[in-house]
Amino acid sequence: MINSIIRLDNGLKVVHKKMPGLRSVAMCVMTAVGSSDESEINNGISHFIEHMMFKGTAKRTSFDIVSEVAGLGAQINAFTSKQSTCYYIVTVDDYIEDCADILSDFYFNSTFAAEEMEKEKGVVLEEIAMSTDTPDDFCLENLTSLFYKGSSLGQTILGPPENIKKFNPKMLHDYVDNMYCADNTVVCFAGNIEQDRAIDLANKYFASNFKNSACGKTSAAFHQVKSDSITVVKDLEQANIAFAFPSFELGSKYEMANMLMSTIFGSGMSSRLFQEIRERNGLAYNVFSYPSSFINNGDFSIYLGTNPNTSMKAIQSVRKEILEVKKNGFTADEIERCKRQLKGGYVLSQESNSSVMRMLSRFALFLDKPFDLEERIEAIEKVTNDELVEVCKHVFDMDKVVASYLGKAPSFDPLAVIKGC
Repeated sequence: MINSIIRLDNGLKVVHKKMPGLRSVAMCVMTAVGSSDESEINNGISHFIEHMMFKGTAKRTSFDIVSEVAGLGAQINAFTSKQSTCYYIVTVDDYIEDCADILSDFYFNSTFAAEEMEKEKGVVLEEIAMSTDTPDDFCLENLTSLFYKGSSLGQTILGPPENIKKFNPKMLHDYVDNMYCADNTVVCFAGNIEQDRAIDLANKYFASNFKNSACGKTSAAFHQVKSDSITVVKDLEQANIAFAFPSFELGSKYEMANMLMSTIFGSGMSSRLFQEIRERNGLAYNVFSYPSSFINNGDFSIYLGTNPNTSMKAIQSVRKEILEVKKNGFTADEIERCKRQLKGGYVLSQESNSSVMRMLSRFALFLDKPFDLEERIEAIEKVTNDELVEVCKHVFDMDKVVASYLGKAPSFDPLAVIKGC
């Protein structure tokens, strides 16, 4: 059964999937607001608000929120990305209305008390420090910032420390009032709940509480990539090296072919990169690739952590694999194996109501369409080697590659090596 999107009078979208055999419900409110919607001055505010949403309302303290959720045997959490923020609860079906009340209360009525803000600033600053101290995260963060230089997509989700220190209650309230609007929000229910019940809860706890039905926000425009590189010298045992190429936007007709290409090329232990660079040549402990898709933009990243003494050879091996797949694509066995891998991932994800909740919400929020498992499987089956070669030629454009290096000072230019200069 294909799930429909229910649009309420004020523009709020409600999505629902009944999952027989479960006694739980995953519920979320997802808003199309993230770091790409911020300015240089308030970069980091979406993520900071996500933290502050759990710090108390007019009728619940921060302890009340977590203790009530725990007392219902439920689980609560949230996440912020470049283009969305999501708050969710997974609960036993008997307590779905209690959880809807809690979720609605902190989503609409958080006080953002000054004393709580000062404490949470310390938490977020530690989170930023932890990310900076994690070499692969730091290397990839630098890569994304450089790739999208000049675009709001290049801003970090956590934001710079100097911004966090300046945030105050009024800034948070104004941002929520302006950006958390009905027309860019989805409320989703997945699990043991009927559609009529889901709509009733959405109307009762969410629809009437928005201050604004529409905020008129726009997504980051298409970004023209300029080939460039960044090197950060740090006394580390490994050289952390990453490359990014222009890829496909969210909803592109090449989305599935791009995902299949990445699976064969650099995702998992059976991938081309892992087998060639780690297994056959022992040039890296960690090597992988992945695509990222946004509204109007997309990128394809490759990462490897390697010994500084063999890092040039490792990059040359990556280049060799790129040239090979651009010319010849992949074998029939590789394509069939990874098609099964992709299909298996989708099918298994449908057995988790929290995974279903995220997929339904993302499709409704950004593509304005229901998530259809059979449609996805059919699209995977239709991908041909010719299409994969076409995707490889589009993605692996050496005139637009961006490089990031973190480690001991290199004796060569990683960007020049990947380009074959």
